[in-house]
Amino acid sequence: MFAAAAHLDKAVEINCRPERQDPPDRLLSLAAEIGCVFAIDTDAHAPGQLDWLDSGCARAERHGIEPGRVINTRTAADLTAGRAVR
Repeated sequence: MFAAAAHLDKAVEINCRPERQDPPDRLLSLAAEIGCVFAIDTDAHAPGQLDWLDSGCARAERHGIEPGRVINTRTAADLTAGRAVR
């Protein structure tokens, strides 16, 4: 699944919800190793839950995922054009 996502430039979601933490660390490492792009998602259902974003960013950083591989860091123009942030 991750190989297909990397090939198609489809983002793998890093879920920040404390009880979820998807994908598990071993799969997040695998996705990072094969070149996937990512979306860091709080899965927030209330304003205070937006604070969970920090934990998702920390997970990405621990797995060596650079900001340019996270679609949340892209401008709207770059996102719609399919360009990565440098």
